[in-house]
Amino acid sequence: MYTFLKTLLLGRPEGLRSRLRARIHGSCKASPQTASGAPSGKAPASPVVEGAEKSLALKKEPPRDVTPPDGYEVVLHKDALEAGRIIEIIIGGTAIAVANVDGSFHAISNTCPHAEGPLGEGTLDGSVVACPYHGWQFDVRDGSCKTNPYAKVTTYPVQVVGNAVCVKL
Repeated sequence: MYTFLKTLLLGRPEGLRSRLRARIHGSCKASPQTASGAPSGKAPASPVVEGAEKSLALKKEPPRDVTPPDGYEVVLHKDALEAGRIIEIIIGGTAIAVANVDGSFHAISNTCPHAEGPLGEGTLDGSVVACPYHGWQFDVRDGSCKTNPYAKVTTYPVQVVGNAVCVKL
């Protein structure tokens, strides 16, 4: 129960909230933890590297030479997110989850309506992401919920311009 509450409040050890907390508090290394949540005393496999793109585990930083369409913002390089992956991104003060479904990019709200779980930390199977907290499933293409037909997450328009993935909030 303690581990669940800790994850709910602080996020997963390798999740966006943990990486951001480490950056804010000036720590370059997070203390690795065992399954019980207690520190293991071992050095982390890889330290958090300075730079937002690297701390988010992106391979390439967003292109700076691309002018996005009106109302859109460049969120990442199209090669930074492998097919079958999803990632959390904060843009304009809004947390979104961007998914690469077989080379097609989709953006949804990062918050699960069930228990406010971070969908960008969930697992992506085809076009369906499962919330890491309770497993609620959402189709990233249209925001529909596979677990509860009355629930839905917001979707955001996405355009790829050159090498840039652009999202309109």
